Amino acid sequence: MTTPLAGREHVCERLLEAVERWKKGAGDVVILSGESGMGKSALLEWLEASVKETIVRVDCRPPVGSFNVSTIQPLQPFGHAIERLYLQGEQTARKRLALNIGMSVLASIPIAGDLFYAVKAISQDVSEYKRETAALQQKKRAAVSECVDTLVRIAERTPFILLVDDGQWSDGQSVEVIRSLTETISDVPLLIVWTVTPSVAQRSNLPMTNLLRSPAVVSRTIALGPIDTAQTASILSSLLPSATITDALVGRLHDRSGGSPGILAEYVRYLQRTGRIDADGTFADDAIDEADIHLGDHPDTDTILRTVPEEDATILSLCAAEGREFTAFLVAALTNTDVLSIIRTLRRIQRTTGMIRSIGMRTRYGIKTTAYEFTQSFAYTYFVHLPEYEERKALHQRIADILAREYAAAELDQVKDQLAGMIAAHSAEADDAVTTERMLTISAEAAVRMGANDVAAHIHQHLLPLYHAPYVAGDADERPVAGETSSSVAGGALQHPPVRDALRTIADMLIAGRAVDALSASMTILAERSDALATGEHVTLLCLAARAAIAIDEYHDALTFLARAEQIHNLSPRDRTTILNVRAAAAMRQQDMDAARTALHEAASLASELPAALQVLTLGNIVILLRRTGDPGIARYERHLRRITSSLAWDGIRADLEL
Repeated sequence: MTTPLAGREHVCERLLEAVERWKKGAGDVVILSGESGMGKSALLEWLEASVKETIVRVDCRPPVGSFNVSTIQPLQPFGHAIERLYLQGEQTARKRLALNIGMSVLASIPIAGDLFYAVKAISQDVSEYKRETAALQQKKRAAVSECVDTLVRIAERTPFILLVDDGQWSDGQSVEVIRSLTETISDVPLLIVWTVTPSVAQRSNLPMTNLLRSPAVVSRTIALGPIDTAQTASILSSLLPSATITDALVGRLHDRSGGSPGILAEYVRYLQRTGRIDADGTFADDAIDEADIHLGDHPDTDTILRTVPEEDATILSLCAAEGREFTAFLVAALTNTDVLSIIRTLRRIQRTTGMIRSIGMRTRYGIKTTAYEFTQSFAYTYFVHLPEYEERKALHQRIADILAREYAAAELDQVKDQLAGMIAAHSAEADDAVTTERMLTISAEAAVRMGANDVAAHIHQHLLPLYHAPYVAGDADERPVAGETSSSVAGGALQHPPVRDALRTIADMLIAGRAVDALSASMTILAERSDALATGEHVTLLCLAARAAIAIDEYHDALTFLARAEQIHNLSPRDRTTILNVRAAAAMRQQDMDAARTALHEAASLASELPAALQVLTLGNIVILLRRTGDPGIARYERHLRRITSSLAWDGIRADLEL
């Protein structure tokens, strides 16, 4: 074991006690909670250096600009942790881990790096892999429970310690994994040390904030507060073993640092770099007061930053735009140079500044490339904000365009899903609302497929409303029904522009998965403007209300809305067809396939003489019904529907129905 970290000896002692229990098969979750500079990362580095057994460290990805990517990419820290276990193992151990993971875990945890391709290689080819994963995804996924089971299964075979830094940026599903593990981990040889900055969590991560307040986690939390003068003296003696440490110096540095070990270490490095310590280990008591420091909390970094040439600063700004972890592939693409040249440039910057370091080969964006990271958060933040607004906007647009090309070229959905989140973030920073909207929708659909419904709900409720393009999301089987209801609204039955706009808004809410909002808006219009509605508008509004009620399993309300629609006088064939399609949707949701078949048979007889929108609506629901019942005659209906949607260039509908 190495010497305990100066100033945090009691924390090191508690961590070592947890390690000893882990060696005996009793795992635990330890939370290190403290503000920036309080030594959380330093403690992880110390523990990593102290423990010789299998230990894995991952960092939660900080936001891209103001866009927190982690909140829309479920279970990222655990996916990265499993990949690191794979990368750290010998060849035989890697193969064993890949075989142990298998396809089911790939469907429940977002792994798209080297381990992903190792597992995929077990299959004969990409098409076979797709068939296998598609079959797995027919089951309802429960992302949190499957992630917990996977971690437990791996730990039982290969006990390991997981260190997670910057946990305040984690997603809600990862928080639930930690919550679940606190109940069972004592019987599993798995130790998790999770750091969090509480002030950041309070601003942007409500699930993490609530977790930190739970009794089971409070007892496992080590709060890292400011150090006192005695601890300041201990740190100075550790960092400057040959220097003469006076009480006056300790007091002055303690006041300057505010009791922050990180800032104190910055001052020590500054004193060393600027030659303010004499050869005999002494220096003037007023050395700190006379220091030419622009960034009081980061004097050493300030000194380095002022010496970075403009050309290197530009390169580092490009790196920071990608994230605290960045890749040679993307930086080379941004600078229009070859990868080998950019690696040489980054190696030189690493050597001269120490602000970045290579972390070796990683698979990112579906490509094997050398990855790097900023060694400290302040330098990363500095270079993120170095470009002016217009420069940052153009830079993020270029990154989004580069990643969009990789998205288009990717064969596998898992790679596309991970790229979608990054494209959404960079597009948001570039003020490209349309692309952001589209990629957020894809991320929501990916979250639903893997059982991370909380993440999908977060996207729908908090992110998508910031943008205005219409979107489609939710259970893949239900999407065509909702989407075609929207198409029928656009089909021409509406006459009054204000009501038409309101109906489109409600349809968009419904398609986006905001069924409660859609139902509330529908009922408001029914209460306030029912008498002023034309027949087609009234029917469409009641059908939208029924569809929203179906989505939240309020079948009695749905049937009431449909009954009201059927009682309206002078219903047109178009209105009756719309009502019948929603009745079929309700029946299918309740697994009453006979009732659905009856409703769609009648709707089909009416739709044959109606506009194409209603024909596609009815045919789409027929295809869904036949797929669910395994009807061998489905091919004929699929061909007919494919022909109609192709002739009308309705690519989105064809894609939703997988035609």
